Amino acid sequence: MKVKEKYTPAPSENMEEATASGKEARQEKAIGIINRVLGFVLTTFILIGIAGLGVEYVLVKGPSPALRDTFVMTMLETRRFGFMANIFLSDEEVAEIKTRNTSQRAEEMDTSLINIPSQGQTGTEGQDSSAPAAMDYGLVDEDGDGIIIDQVVKKLCNGYMMIVQDPSRVFVGKPNNFGGSGLSVEGMCLKYDAIGGINGGGFYDDGGGGLGGDPTGLTVSEGVYYNEYSGTDCFIGFDEAGILHIGYMNAEDAHASNIRDGVTFTYGPVLVANGMPVDATGIITGMNPRTAIGQRADGAVLMLVIDGRQAQSAGATYADLTEIMLDYGAVNACNLDGGSSTAMWFDGEYVNNSATTPRALPTCFLVRKEGA
Repeated sequence: MKVKEKYTPAPSENMEEATASGKEARQEKAIGIINRVLGFVLTTFILIGIAGLGVEYVLVKGPSPALRDTFVMTMLETRRFGFMANIFLSDEEVAEIKTRNTSQRAEEMDTSLINIPSQGQTGTEGQDSSAPAAMDYGLVDEDGDGIIIDQVVKKLCNGYMMIVQDPSRVFVGKPNNFGGSGLSVEGMCLKYDAIGGINGGGFYDDGGGGLGGDPTGLTVSEGVYYNEYSGTDCFIGFDEAGILHIGYMNAEDAHASNIRDGVTFTYGPVLVANGMPVDATGIITGMNPRTAIGQRADGAVLMLVIDGRQAQSAGATYADLTEIMLDYGAVNACNLDGGSSTAMWFDGEYVNNSATTPRALPTCFLVRKEGA
């Protein structure tokens, strides 16, 4: 009987099988590693979420009403995380906290407290370059352009104050048309060939996805009035003489005050009125990025931005803004739109460190270039 010879695969076949087997083993190993990593990440997120909910529960249900109110107001002042205020609190409880922590209206402002120097006395335009730099409330206008930018450093927040010595240089910029897409602060500055600016009033945002081109309330840009309706909201604007008016007014009031440029930020609040802080006893607000504007007795305009939601700067409360404005000599000052809108642009770049991409906005307070 003939014995069948045992088949011996060729060396090339052995190598192909070994290669295929090794590839499958590596793929299975890679899939296993990926699954373990994804499982670890998912578990970590779940644990962080549970821990976060636990922390929130302690904040809102714990023994400290101040911590509870601070947390609730911080969440309410954000566009994306406002829902978190309602996780452990009812709508009625949140509404009560919000009502309790609403600033009171300021008294009627006294414009006689602002005395703007006559033309040629404000700023340092035309100053001899060999002369010492001009002092300004303890600060130095290094390049003599009438603008000083000073870094603001507080315990829990950092920001910048832009001081514009001549209020006639400050005006409200807007997109070509309201109702469409807005412009970033940089875009506004480029459109108007302005040296710098900050974000301005409030706007319709449609749940955080708006185009930023539709302002809320009365808006005045270079003497032209928009959204003239009968409502009375917190309005911030400059008259023809360069005096900053802040407080609750409608279009009729603005016309009577000869407002040339201004914006609405529905609830403000007014921070400083007639040289005194607005009574905010017991008022607790969240810590968030903030923007504010004010004016000194000599007419100089104070434009403030505070970064927030960052490790190096948690953000500011209204009380923080008030304290800073008073430190810089504000006679009148008011809060503007903040959060992810907060931005300051000057001489070709953003000054502050925003945690988000610059937003499209319907209004900005801009500063004309020297001599423009």
